Amino acid sequence: MTPTTSQFTALMTCQRLAGCHSLKDATSLLQDEIAAQARGQSTPSQLRRMEVEIDSADLVRWLAAQSSGERFYFRNREGSLVVAGVGHAIAFDSGEGQSVAMDSPTKSSAPSTSGCNEPFCYHAHFFDASAVGRHAPEWSGFARSRVILPILEMRRTNECVLAVHVVGNGSAALDALEQCEPPLDHLKLPRGLQLNSDGDPVRWADGMDAALGAIATGSIEKVVLARTRGYSAIESIDPCAVLWGLMQEEPAAFHFMVEHSPGRAFVGASPERLFRRGGAFLQSEAIAGTCGRGPESASDDRLAGRLLASDKNRREHEIVIRHVESVLSPMVTTLTRDDSPSVMRLRHVQHLMTVATGTLARAIDDTTILRALHPTPAVCGWPVDASREFIQQHERMCRGLYGGVIGVMSSSQSDYCVAIRSALIVGTEMTAYSGAGIVRGSDGDAEWLETARKLASFDALIVRAAHEHHLSATSAAQAVGPTELSSHSRPRLVVGS
Repeated sequence: MTPTTSQFTALMTCQRLAGCHSLKDATSLLQDEIAAQARGQSTPSQLRRMEVEIDSADLVRWLAAQSSGERFYFRNREGSLVVAGVGHAIAFDSGEGQSVAMDSPTKSSAPSTSGCNEPFCYHAHFFDASAVGRHAPEWSGFARSRVILPILEMRRTNECVLAVHVVGNGSAALDALEQCEPPLDHLKLPRGLQLNSDGDPVRWADGMDAALGAIATGSIEKVVLARTRGYSAIESIDPCAVLWGLMQEEPAAFHFMVEHSPGRAFVGASPERLFRRGGAFLQSEAIAGTCGRGPESASDDRLAGRLLASDKNRREHEIVIRHVESVLSPMVTTLTRDDSPSVMRLRHVQHLMTVATGTLARAIDDTTILRALHPTPAVCGWPVDASREFIQQHERMCRGLYGGVIGVMSSSQSDYCVAIRSALIVGTEMTAYSGAGIVRGSDGDAEWLETARKLASFDALIVRAAHEHHLSATSAAQAVGPTELSSHSRPRLVVGS
């Protein structure tokens, strides 16, 4: 069947099976229900969602156990929504003129079973769709804007559920359930993980000169320059293991994975929300302006104070929040924002952060909001169009999903993050991306150092991998699981002045 937007807005029935079961028993129950419904129908019905509550499970370990090829993961920053998916029941590439609107499944001709969760679709959107023709082969196959309803889903909110989306006679759903595996006992980073390239300082300096020149002439006010850092291993890199490692480094970030095909995936741990919607409630935020972390609390506070007082960082931040306000104002009845930035502390860096909220004035679909907000000056620059053109001319690479948008959406809610602090995995190679906002007064060496700090979570994976394999080789300890982070390394917000 040809995937279209109408398939997402078509009538859908949702069914909740009774009880709470083990994963093994849940898959059997779902298989039996699909088979029973198929026997009782002469004509395949419309799209159906069937779900059952299961014992609590680790979604990353479960996802890692499933066959590679098309897997997805999204966890919001608060940890209140975690969704993992395998395969696709319906998928389509959302073009520039096409919006995605999710109708409520309760509009179906057959009433939904009480207590059933509404379906979530995954959405992954490139930083710059117009740059697709310029990109290197590693991005081939990744669609510029892809929307997917998975065949198999595991979701954790206040409960853990296993769900299957059934199309037609349900053969694809039955196959997916037949292949559903229990979570792995542990995840391991690849052997021999090491740094093998660190961008091009000369090209960076050239880009800085061009950017500062454009800013001086007034053609742009800000532009975000990005670079890469390359890693390699002596065996294939498991994206789920990388995701797991990033979750230990930045536990309070958005965590995501988009796997295109076996051995090709995009993963990250982003601090930045593009927007979230809950009914008519809409929230976005500006995260721009960066400094490092101190070795202890007093120096950390001094660095945060300097960040709040920094004219350069406050100007960079103000450009972003101005953009957010100008975009959201026409969509909402009221718009409120923090009086002043706060400091978001992550494990390796600190950021200025301002939150804006409003109430939608009318029904607006998520794709419309996304296209209006993205790319923000936090990942592109200002003015947006001029900055994007500058990036195309001077970066000499395609960002692909880096700096793009990844999220989940349903009829009643959605949550999207900006896909930064991220990496593309292809076989035994991993390319991590990092950027810095350039404004009047920026210093090339300082901005290069900022991009390095933002890559520190990926550098830490090298240490984790070496430690894991040392323990395995010497049999000195049980296989490594997640390590506890000190209270110093945990993200928190510090109210600014």
